[in-house]
Amino acid sequence: MDIQTQESAAPISLAKGVDVGKVEKELKALWHSDDDARGVTRACTMNLVVYADHTEDRHAIGDMLTLVNGVHPGRVVLLVANREAAAPRLGAEASVRCRMLGANQIVCGEQVTLEADGSALATANTAVAPLLLPDVPVFLWWKDIPHYEDRLFNALADLADRVVIDSAAFDNPHNDTQRLAEVLGSHHEFGYFSDLNWGRLTSWRTLLASFWDVADCLPHLANIDRVTVEYDPPDSNKNEIAAQALLVVGWLASRLGWEVVKGEKGTEAAWFTLRAGAREIIVEMRPDKEYEGNDALLTSITLNAGRRAAFSIAYDPNGPKLETIANIEGVRNVSRLLAYEQKTEAQRLSREMGILQRDNIYEATLGVAAQLLATLK
Repeated sequence: MDIQTQESAAPISLAKGVDVGKVEKELKALWHSDDDARGVTRACTMNLVVYADHTEDRHAIGDMLTLVNGVHPGRVVLLVANREAAAPRLGAEASVRCRMLGANQIVCGEQVTLEADGSALATANTAVAPLLLPDVPVFLWWKDIPHYEDRLFNALADLADRVVIDSAAFDNPHNDTQRLAEVLGSHHEFGYFSDLNWGRLTSWRTLLASFWDVADCLPHLANIDRVTVEYDPPDSNKNEIAAQALLVVGWLASRLGWEVVKGEKGTEAAWFTLRAGAREIIVEMRPDKEYEGNDALLTSITLNAGRRAAFSIAYDPNGPKLETIANIEGVRNVSRLLAYEQKTEAQRLSREMGILQRDNIYEATLGVAAQLLATLK
């Protein structure tokens, strides 16, 4: 299928704040300018508010939003922030983003780009709110690290039905994971949360859960006493545990009812003690130097039930694929291969925008991950 994109844009002069009437008038004019296009479909299924720092690649964001618009057409409000600017400024531009699907169908959505500098950011949420269309969901994609003391984040999250972040972008996974857990724990009035990095673990979680579906494996899985997790260290802070490693252990512990007891950080690894009733589980998390440079990805996880059984999943970048192995009583060896899902940021964001219910499993996972980190202090 032939897919092309096109954009029409017009700057808006803002003398005093955002004149919503002027923005709507400019958008209407842009729609009329495309009236002669064949098969143009104007649709609105959602509002998407995007917060991005001014250092982000604007063209890359624009290209991604065009792809998202093809799946979820609607109104995008892109807020580009320059927090370090000395002088306050608020600028705006209206645009129509169209994606051509085949020869006779064009799907279009609209976008308002706000540029806020310096102290103008303090009230930027009041510029965003009146631009949102009624009667359709509001999504906030916060392309930054969400801090609970950030008034702008709090105000925009309060407008949203769902907040989307990406823990893969955390500069300091330990501190940032704990801060995010605080956000979810102390601001119950916010809409639901999504983490693009959590979505990247879908294949891992599916394969781990599949061990419980095999009758020969099930008795041993109830006796797990050791978990070993390997990961590519985050480029931003190679001394900290990658967010994916924290999340996968948090998921296992929250689903299996393991309680966090203590933790210890060494120079090459971190060890945690968890408990399930009278059973003690030792979790080791360590960098995988073999796959260094893989963007803080999880590379392997092994579950041991004493010496009687071991269940593992390993990442093979040559596929890319995931391989599972179950060794039981030193005799049975079951191997399974699964293609590792390689999705773009646009595909992952689009997927999250198709979900409106609360992700209780993710929130419980994040809570345990924060508990693990708290034991290292």
